[in-house]
Amino acid sequence: MLDITRFFQTRRLTPLLTLAVLAGCGGAGCGSCTVPGYHAPPPTTAPTTAPSTAPTTAPTTAPTTAPTTAPTTAPTTAPALACNQGGSSIVLGPALAPFAVLAGSTVTNVGNTLVTYATGAVTGSTNDDLIGVWPGTAVTGFYPPGTDTDGTNAIYAAGYNTNTAVPQAAQGALTTAYNTAAGKAATATVAGDLGGQTLAPGVYKSTSSLLIQSGNLTLDGGGNAQSVFIFQMGSTLTTTLNGGAGGNVILTNGASPCNIFWQVGSSATLGGATFYGNVLAYSSITINATTFTGRALAGGSALGTGGVSIPVAGGSTITNPGGQ
Repeated sequence: MLDITRFFQTRRLTPLLTLAVLAGCGGAGCGSCTVPGYHAPPPTTAPTTAPSTAPTTAPTTAPTTAPTTAPTTAPTTAPALACNQGGSSIVLGPALAPFAVLAGSTVTNVGNTLVTYATGAVTGSTNDDLIGVWPGTAVTGFYPPGTDTDGTNAIYAAGYNTNTAVPQAAQGALTTAYNTAAGKAATATVAGDLGGQTLAPGVYKSTSSLLIQSGNLTLDGGGNAQSVFIFQMGSTLTTTLNGGAGGNVILTNGASPCNIFWQVGSSATLGGATFYGNVLAYSSITINATTFTGRALAGGSALGTGGVSIPVAGGSTITNPGGQ
């Protein structure tokens, strides 16, 4: 039996006269055949069936699928970048950049610390929230009570992710980054307590120790998101909480934590409530800051074999700001 709907969908240009001839002549050529009286019904069936099926199927399927899929996928695949790095920034490299916390001997934590990463802070396919230790092997005070946004597999130590090649490569890159930062030509000489000062982008050198205690240190980017601050010190870095009026690092006018570097000749003790920047320490780092946006990178390999300690009772939020 002839399927009228299919016939008109697949042969839209066939004259209606053809159907009449097929019906009256049995499908054979009949020359001067007279069109039968029932030739009239096909026009009624064809317009009703064909427009109903064809226009309805095409517009409904195509517009619904394409617009919905494209806008949803694109923003997820290409997240916003975490920061804009200036040309004079210290290049950490893909082996070191993903680490938020790296130590030579041990990483120890006491409170409900969270190690995480800023939006878009991703190196290759790795989120920049890694915790690691090398040549030491011990990370304590996580799970419980400390946590990492990417779970236990983001911790490179005994009992967690045991791929030692990853933190070992990071320590090698840290040695390079530390020496690069220490070798930058100074644009200004500083000493003692930086509290209460406002500094512009530059390379600040101290032959001994630096403090942030009597007031807050403000780093003014001058409206440039790529402004770079490098602090070189021969010995220690100590920030001490002085109520809300001291011991903190404050960023203004576009200054970004990914473009701030603290090259510490021995140990760093961060006691203010808020600290920003990448700490590259020859030996140990102690984090008492409740909010630390940067990286705590303590020497191993060719540097000292210091640890990273997070003894603050309530824990600290450590956020890797990104940047390579």
